[in-house]
Amino acid sequence: MLKTCYLHGFASRFDTTSEKLKTLAKLGPVYGHDIDYTQGSEDVIEESLDKLMQVNPDLLVGTSMGGWLAGILGAESGIPFVAINPVTDPGHTLKPWIGEGVDHQGHAYQLTEEVISSYYPFTHYGSGLVLLDQGDELLPWNDTVRVLGDYFPVHSFEGGSHRFEHMEEALELIREHAKD
Repeated sequence: MLKTCYLHGFASRFDTTSEKLKTLAKLGPVYGHDIDYTQGSEDVIEESLDKLMQVNPDLLVGTSMGGWLAGILGAESGIPFVAINPVTDPGHTLKPWIGEGVDHQGHAYQLTEEVISSYYPFTHYGSGLVLLDQGDELLPWNDTVRVLGDYFPVHSFEGGSHRFEHMEEALELIREHAKD
């Protein structure tokens, strides 16, 4: 059984009732916490590393900004990671959300230029696996392949969306990656 730490994306939250997490739980227990990406990157990384040390997971899995964070934490901790439809350049990708906004739960947030400039590009280190939906409407999958394909194995699935619709199909890839 794999103990997994799941890292959600921007303007989202850790939701054990999501289909993605229910599917991931077939591999073993899934832990996580709510992440506020409107803080600077160092605060997000430090808080997440603290949570990680409490759980001591076998695997990190993250989607979108959580994929970026899984890569950073995996490179720092030595824990294998899976980045699903990851943000590869948060300083660029988050720009449209600068200012006041509302997250997926209806809560207001404030994102500043200063905060997004604290986020740096995706790591090229660690034991990572990248999973992509070709139908991702926010992050073109072929751009991600171009940026990360020389550093990590990348598997893409036809169709889908930014939320990633192929978790069931990806389970065996995830299990195999965690064993390596």
